[in-house]
Amino acid sequence: MRKALVLVVAALMAICVTGLLLVFAFFGHIPLGEPKLRIEFDPPPPWQVRAGHTFEVGIGIANDAWLLAAAKDIRVDVSMPEGFISSRTGTNECEIYFGALHGGDGLGNTLSVMISSNVSSGNYTISIRVSGENFPEQINTAQIMVLPL
Repeated sequence: MRKALVLVVAALMAICVTGLLLVFAFFGHIPLGEPKLRIEFDPPPPWQVRAGHTFEVGIGIANDAWLLAAAKDIRVDVSMPEGFISSRTGTNECEIYFGALHGGDGLGNTLSVMISSNVSSGNYTISIRVSGENFPEQINTAQIMVLPL
């Protein structure tokens, strides 16, 4: 009977210690790895659009890290050439705020861009910068082919 009591107490202590470790890790006191962010586009680039038209692209951010390796304060900054106008800002630049993202999770948002009718046909590059509080900045580029009217 004494052995059973010792085993029960040991098991309860192990459960409590594991629970405390998870709580401390969740609130940032114990580092459990770094976030590993990945950006995806739907549809994938290169994109084609006619001058004077609008196109929409889905932007997804995934954190491929372990569950408790949360990315904090995720921002996506989009910079486009002159004549490309974000519906969010009315300019050729915009920021999309994603907030926090735990490992294994993903978030998405939509970017809507109007191409001025003054933009010449040709290939253009959009810069997409992913930044935040606790992970390295990533800079991505995407190509847009503006077709003639």
